[in-house]
Amino acid sequence: MTESTTNPQDGVLRQERAVRARLDELATALRGHGLEVRVGTSALMAWNPKASMTDDPRGEAMNPGLSQYVAIAPDDGSLNWYWCWTGPSRDAPLETEYMCPAEEIDRAATLITKVLRVTDEGRP
Repeated sequence: MTESTTNPQDGVLRQERAVRARLDELATALRGHGLEVRVGTSALMAWNPKASMTDDPRGEAMNPGLSQYVAIAPDDGSLNWYWCWTGPSRDAPLETEYMCPAEEIDRAATLITKVLRVTDEGRP
């Protein structure tokens, strides 16, 4: 009788590939909504090029424009999207908030796009 052994590294590699695939899928969907995207190993940053800091009528150099970090992480065996918010101070770690399951690419893209949208309402 042969003993079946599994390499724990195989599971890690599968999860890393799944994370990368979902990040790439979401990045593609966000670009389809007109957003710019930078993809990392477990998160991405999306921003609206229509709201760049050069568009700030006040000319404040600290204005980063409209941007949003979104992380992907496992929870109970499945991958999920999480909003990433800055903490209450400069040194505080990022805080996360559940968004939706990772396979819901269109839903995640729609939610992120709503957060980063720019309208002309109220402008002269």
